[in-house]
Amino acid sequence: MRKIYFIFFLFFYNYTFSQHFLEKNSFRNGEVLKYNIMYNLSFIWINAGKVEFLVDSTVVQNKQVYVFKSTGTSYTSYDWVMKVREGFSSVADCKNLKPLKYIRKSVEGSYFANENYEFNYSKNKIFSKIENSKQKLKYDTLELKQGTIDLLTAIYVCRNIDFTKYSVGDIIPLNIIIDNNCELLNIKYLGPETILNREEKSYNCLKFSASVVAGTIFKKDESMFIWVSNDNSHTPIYIEASILVGTVKAYITN
Repeated sequence: MRKIYFIFFLFFYNYTFSQHFLEKNSFRNGEVLKYNIMYNLSFIWINAGKVEFLVDSTVVQNKQVYVFKSTGTSYTSYDWVMKVREGFSSVADCKNLKPLKYIRKSVEGSYFANENYEFNYSKNKIFSKIENSKQKLKYDTLELKQGTIDLLTAIYVCRNIDFTKYSVGDIIPLNIIIDNNCELLNIKYLGPETILNREEKSYNCLKFSASVVAGTIFKKDESMFIWVSNDNSHTPIYIEASILVGTVKAYITN
């Protein structure tokens, strides 16, 4: 399940392209997106779980902010393989979508992880608090590089990019904080494409490929593929990636 979440959150962005943002947000308060997760090994397909994303807004210290939330769970029929309960939340400034706070709470079988990041722009620092099954509670201070963003806010930032400003083959760099490190990745715009979902419903999409970090999840030199709706909402419709063992897919259901 964490592999699927990594796929979702490696959707792209970069604040250096802020001049290419849409004039109006591609999402709004109250939006809910739901996805089904499937895992493939050889000829076997498993309905592994579901993911949900929610947009809310509030006022913090006289500042209007978005509150993004996401939850992911394995289906009970799949819990015997690995019970997964994921929770993510982030707070971002409504004016520029710069992240202010990011929290992750995860249980994946016998593994657990708790992460907390505070973004301080006056000091150009990220204050982190990390704890998981392999590491005792650790407080750390990281450099806040320009354009750094958390995994959850990244989805909404990238949805707000005006892709009419780009050509097929253009590369967009990424700078995302994950596991207490800032990773520099790239995505490539592959142009428009029409796809069919599992119910044979047609979607007009924009297609991208994204580089990944080889290691415990992905193979070396592999890419994931992402299809988003070809309109101003840029809603993620379908995502597919090869991993060390098998393939994972996520498709929108509601």
